[in-house]
Amino acid sequence: MLNLFKIDIKIFLVISSLFFVACGGSGKSTFNGREVVDEDSNSFKGLNRKVAIDNSKAIYRIDNVKSGSLTIDVKSKKDLYVLVTSKFDNQNISIGLSKTNDIVRNRVINDSNKSIDLIKMRREINNILFSKEATPRYRALSQSVRDINSINLGDQERFCIGMNSDRSCSMYINATVKRVVKNIQTPYGLKSLVVWLQNGNSLSQSSLEKLSNIFLKPGGNNDIYDWESNIFGSEWGDDAQKIDSKLIPKSDIIDILVYNMNNIGLAGYFWGKDNFKKSSIGASNEKIMFYINSELLKRDPKETYTTLVHEFQHMIHFYQRSVIKGIEDSSWYDELMSESIEDLISTKIGYMGPRHVNPNDGSAGKPGNRGGRYPNFNRYNSISLTSWYNTTKDYSKVSSFGAFLLRNYNGATLLNKMMYSNYQDEYALLDVTGENNFGNLIAKWGSAVILSDRLNAPNGYRYNFGTFQNSSFKGVTYRLGSINFYNYIPSPRFRSSAYLDKNANLYYKIGNNLKGLYKIDLNIPKGATLTVIAK
Repeated sequence: MLNLFKIDIKIFLVISSLFFVACGGSGKSTFNGREVVDEDSNSFKGLNRKVAIDNSKAIYRIDNVKSGSLTIDVKSKKDLYVLVTSKFDNQNISIGLSKTNDIVRNRVINDSNKSIDLIKMRREINNILFSKEATPRYRALSQSVRDINSINLGDQERFCIGMNSDRSCSMYINATVKRVVKNIQTPYGLKSLVVWLQNGNSLSQSSLEKLSNIFLKPGGNNDIYDWESNIFGSEWGDDAQKIDSKLIPKSDIIDILVYNMNNIGLAGYFWGKDNFKKSSIGASNEKIMFYINSELLKRDPKETYTTLVHEFQHMIHFYQRSVIKGIEDSSWYDELMSESIEDLISTKIGYMGPRHVNPNDGSAGKPGNRGGRYPNFNRYNSISLTSWYNTTKDYSKVSSFGAFLLRNYNGATLLNKMMYSNYQDEYALLDVTGENNFGNLIAKWGSAVILSDRLNAPNGYRYNFGTFQNSSFKGVTYRLGSINFYNYIPSPRFRSSAYLDKNANLYYKIGNNLKGLYKIDLNIPKGATLTVIAK
């Protein structure tokens, strides 16, 4: 689906890792020149075995597991955890332990977003883009290619901010040009920016100028446009109309419409309807544009700036993947990329970002952190990565997963590969990470969460470096700060049972400073990957 909105808007020790693979492998197929595991419930076997933990720290992964028991022999005192990664939907998974009751249970907090039906709006745009024919219903706009030199301060225009089921406009507002930035040299040619303010809005001119400067200004490698297009590419070009005549011609002008959305929780959005000609979508403004909430810009400018980072990915994604490649990515994949680029660019815009840590501090910060994305991830850490209901917990989970990918799979280069992969969703991630089993990638992510309080986690499982980790792409350096999920309130949620869908983790804590035999009984109806983490 097209993702058009944002809501809410050293000491290094190698840890020994042993991977025990259960008997009875699953089917395999070839993907991008290598074997990929294709799993079914018949490939998973009962678990009845003993694992001895006698090295200083260890990760033990057991693939293809069904119900059974596991005895863990802890030779010296360790903090002990179990992670169950579901490979199928709607599994009632439970873990029973006989020797300890050290299980942390957190309160479930209801979480929903009722501000706008994004899924419906995205699907409408997809239906139009991927349809074989479009029936012209509206008179085409006479203006085909805009000239930036004809746009001046004080110009006024009527904008459509709502769409009916027949693609006509349901709501208009009038806005005035408050800022024009003309012909800025970028790697993709001369680009211009026009900032519009809803008539009658009292937002200050200085706020609009700061918004404009953070997105596009003279000079190189000094604004969101440069930092982000360096990784993802151009937001629009000649190929669009060559591919689909319903789309507007090449434009080197980006517009930002700032208006009162009457919802402080909605920071801003990109809506692909505006990339179409009016002859296909009557509600189109025929511009490459963003919508920004004036009320949030007044209260929290830097949150608005990071919204532009987030939405710019959606804008580029629409062109590079939906239009050029004809790939209809799922919401979780598109939002994963937007959340990840926020993380990568937060220090450049001087913002705390998803970590909610001072942008000049590369450490994981201090305990008691209630801000950013990760408190909500900790509350809901057992929901499926690949489901999407457009709630804040959905954004939190993909933010956490994206942070894991950036810190373990080459940061900015990974994001570039994600944009240009010829595959979709899970297969795109297998393509760019080199993994051959998506469920095991989810298991590695969950294990990394558990190990995030340690500076010496093994390669491939690292969130916390104690300082910044640099990531460079095409001559530009980006900085990634460390993350410790135990620094947030609430801390990671551990529990003994849950209904898990595919690509979800159940986090279970056996206890701290344990030694001796611990027998675990598992109920896994269809199948999962089991990981034991000792630290």
